[in-house]
Amino acid sequence: MGLLKTVRQALRDVSPAWLNIRVDRAVFQNLKQALQPPPPEKVAVDPSLQGRPHWRRIAQVYAALDHYWANQGAATYDTLIQYVQEVTGQSCSRKLIAKWKQQRGLR
Repeated sequence: MGLLKTVRQALRDVSPAWLNIRVDRAVFQNLKQALQPPPPEKVAVDPSLQGRPHWRRIAQVYAALDHYWANQGAATYDTLIQYVQEVTGQSCSRKLIAKWKQQRGLR
């Protein structure tokens, strides 16, 4: 036991002062929380979509189309398809855009 204490004392004397600071668990927990990426934003899902096939993808496309429509206004199908592909990384069908327009009363 005495040898271990002597080694620790020697290391403490040789190392810089900033290494000798005692760190408690709270510091590690706060550091861990600060370094974690923020959780992804959840999109409000239309209740009529839930449970249907591919409803998460449809909700993602609808959110992208809503964002484009709010900021840019009216656009062609090709422009909307291109925008959805830029935002989500996948294209969408004209049929889905037509369905979105019909649900939003834009037709």
